[in-house]
Amino acid sequence: MRHDAIEKVTQRARELVSQIPFATDENIRVVTVIISDPIVTYETRDDGYYQIVDERGSRRESKVASDANEMINYFVHQAIDEFAHRYELAHRRKFESNLRQVHEVMERCYQYIDPDKRFVKERYDDQVHIYLDLFNQYRQIAQDYKLKYPSKYERTKEDIDYIIDKKYADTPFGGMHNLHQSMSQVRVRVARIIQFDRLLKHEFDKFEMYYHALEKP
Repeated sequence: MRHDAIEKVTQRARELVSQIPFATDENIRVVTVIISDPIVTYETRDDGYYQIVDERGSRRESKVASDANEMINYFVHQAIDEFAHRYELAHRRKFESNLRQVHEVMERCYQYIDPDKRFVKERYDDQVHIYLDLFNQYRQIAQDYKLKYPSKYERTKEDIDYIIDKKYADTPFGGMHNLHQSMSQVRVRVARIIQFDRLLKHEFDKFEMYYHALEKP
């Protein structure tokens, strides 16, 4: 093991990350040791740099770089990638793939290090995210209605509770194997609910554009 070599590439990686103006405020940092479960460390050998993962008595090794420059790039990428996912989690945009925002943040960071670096793709698969966010919005509307208008809720209790209790889920733990089928079942309930109270139609209609997006090829 050559810890001095690891320290040298770590220092260079940290210098590059520090070029990002918001690196300190956003805690974007190069991490070479993770003391957790598993424990992650790095080693250098004659043929390159290795990541070592120790987990409950089991040790795994994987080569992550062939030379110092590759290792510097690896550490920088890890730091920016971790921040981008952390940022996306805290500022998530609904009804779209989380990777779009992650890649946008990564490009923003890299413009201060390597402006030619590109991550944003022309197309992303938003469908799953649209489905899941629609389910959540429909449940929120149903829950709010039940809370605010208990007497009106009684008239359409079965359909409201169907949505709130996620009875459209097709797995024992509330997940869904067939999102299209589950959404179709929910839409039937929504159609019945708005017949009882036209005010709810306005609430559900706010998200129709996303439902129609699912119909596009």
